[in-house]
Amino acid sequence: MPRRFLFLIGLTVFLGVGRIEAQNVIFDTVGNTQISTDTIIKERKTAKVPKTKKPHSPKKATLMSTFLPGLGQVYNGKWWKAPIVYAGLGGLGYLAYNNYYEYNSYLHAYEYKTGDLPEGTTLNQHETDLANKYADSQLQTYKESYRRDFEFYSILTAAWYGLQILDACVDGHLYSYDISDDLSLNIDPYLRPSGPLAPMPQYAQVGLSFKLNF
Repeated sequence: MPRRFLFLIGLTVFLGVGRIEAQNVIFDTVGNTQISTDTIIKERKTAKVPKTKKPHSPKKATLMSTFLPGLGQVYNGKWWKAPIVYAGLGGLGYLAYNNYYEYNSYLHAYEYKTGDLPEGTTLNQHETDLANKYADSQLQTYKESYRRDFEFYSILTAAWYGLQILDACVDGHLYSYDISDDLSLNIDPYLRPSGPLAPMPQYAQVGLSFKLNF
């Protein structure tokens, strides 16, 4: 009888200790979970939100090149095109200006030779030399030639200006376009099992599959 009593007391103590340990584990687990949750919330608050990158605007690139040639090319990342734009504008602009200057020089020399020079207009040294060197018909021929060249290079200058605007617009639209260098043809075996949805349910389909990447 005393042994049974002692056994019951020992069993009760054992169960009680196990129950206490279980509660401690539960409390510790809940506490750790709470700490982990608070840490996650704090990290979310302190984490920096990455700034969203503004999409590339073809309209902006076009307007930039319209108001300042070459600026749209720089905006598109094609900065090496800006010197080409200015070289073209500078070269064509110089040729247009030079032909316009020569046209006026021959015009004044021609008017001086024919007596049609407006009152108050004086010839510079270059125009005087032309008047003394060439006859009326020659001055007329050179004058018309320089006039045509001036108009021609003026048109080319305007065309070059418009072309660089168009180039900035096209590059702006293609800025986000992924042009892959992978151009390949893959040939793989093809097997379609038989089934109720197949064109011929009672037969399996075997063949080749062609995939072109570009």
